[in-house]
Amino acid sequence: MTTIADETTLAPSTEPAVEELSLKERRGQVLLGTVTAAHFSHHVANSLLNPLLPLIRDAFALSYAESGFAVSAFSIAAGLANAPWGVLADRVGSRVVIVGGLFLMGAASVALATAGSYWQLLALLIVLGIVSGSYHGPAAALIARTFSPRVRGTAMGIHITGGHLSFFAAPALAGILATATGTWRTPYIWFAVAPVVFGALLWFVAPHVLERAAPGDRLAAFREIGRVFRDVGPVVSLSIAFQFGIAALLAFLALYLVDARGISPALAAVFFGVPQLVGVIGAPLGGWLSDRFGRRRVMVGGLALMGPAVYAITAVPNGALLPALVVFGLLWSMRSTVTETLVMDSASPGRRATVLGGYYLLNAHVGGIGAPLFGFLAEGVGLANAFSWIGIAFVAMSVVALLVGRRL
Repeated sequence: MTTIADETTLAPSTEPAVEELSLKERRGQVLLGTVTAAHFSHHVANSLLNPLLPLIRDAFALSYAESGFAVSAFSIAAGLANAPWGVLADRVGSRVVIVGGLFLMGAASVALATAGSYWQLLALLIVLGIVSGSYHGPAAALIARTFSPRVRGTAMGIHITGGHLSFFAAPALAGILATATGTWRTPYIWFAVAPVVFGALLWFVAPHVLERAAPGDRLAAFREIGRVFRDVGPVVSLSIAFQFGIAALLAFLALYLVDARGISPALAAVFFGVPQLVGVIGAPLGGWLSDRFGRRRVMVGGLALMGPAVYAITAVPNGALLPALVVFGLLWSMRSTVTETLVMDSASPGRRATVLGGYYLLNAHVGGIGAPLFGFLAEGVGLANAFSWIGIAFVAMSVVALLVGRRL
């Protein structure tokens, strides 16, 4: 059986001697708790587009294709921005980039609420996406530096719960606020304070140490990304392929619940957040399992079950929709945690933010491509049929993961 001890040999052995904190000691708990809270605050603004899409669609009279392009504008901008932010974090330190990005997130959220036309909406979503790319790579690098490989999956899973909880709580509250005030703009204004507050808190808690990469030429970062891809690229690519479909499904989930299943926009926003809420359990569970049984084994097992879970969302009656979303959320959050931790383990310490930025670029970029393509499909065959087709496609992908994943 492949264990985490075996897998960590993929990473170079030149990691500098740095102080590593334990999850059992107070300093480690305070740092991880603060970074997790910062992760929560990072997503309170950029988690609102998909669940509020029915209201935004009505406000700007958008088609399914135009709605898909709105999601794509944000996702692609966020994906492309991840790599430059990661390079910057490796140069000036994760703490500076994370905190600065959180302050900018608050400003971008307020700016988005002022959009008066569809084109202004697209432009401001691109700005929000660029700012959103400032968090994940630097934060993951900070966690990797602070916690040893044997507890890194668990620490990363706990950190990811902040994002999942935000993606549940923020859309649910946003749906109530938007319904009560009659506009989708209110949540973007109200929620802008959260990243500023937690960014200031993280500034005082996060370590100030900067891990510098080994001296090298300008192409050293690209060679490091290439080395990591050779080590774990095939299995990570399989996980990213699933993300392509998941991003399209999530982009239109709220619209699907409203238009195809007849659920109210407020309740659809709550249902949209259910997989995220379950991620509070799934993310640390996936990290814990991968610490004990190996990243690859847990990842492939989760992908093999993902297809039936997605198909269930499209096939069950409304009364059984909640448990279907729960199972999907559990598997989805496990996939994210284990994939990110595997990439993190494989990168050298001084290049972690850069490598993780490259991974997040691909992960978000394919999602940005999937959303408008799914929008065109929904225009052609109807949203309900499009969801049925994607459910069948996911089952086929799970069969491939089960057959091919064992060899990766």
